Amino acid sequence: MNDRDHDLPPELERRWREWAETEPSLDEQQLKQNLMARIPDRTSPSRRQLVLVAAAASILAVLIGFETTRQSPGPAVVEESTVIHETGANVILVLREGSEPIYVATESSSTNIGVK
Repeated sequence: MNDRDHDLPPELERRWREWAETEPSLDEQQLKQNLMARIPDRTSPSRRQLVLVAAAASILAVLIGFETTRQSPGPAVVEESTVIHETGANVILVLREGSEPIYVATESSSTNIGVK
């Protein structure tokens, strides 16, 4: 938009030129103080601790929710005389009627590799 295409009233143009040629009367110290007063202090330790506690409580609530809804596997019956129990994270106990119990490892531990 070209301002020269529009004729301004002489009084308005004179006032505008006077304003444009004057030095701004800003007190820089006062301006800095006003700006610092408007900026919130984000280093408040109590607020940071409150956020950490809220995040920890949320994570704990989620973990408790997962744990309460998880169903532990019950014994699985393969045959009438065989019962299988999961006894640990990587161990299964097989009970057969008239035989010794068998423990089966489903994963090998990386700490026992190479140990005799």
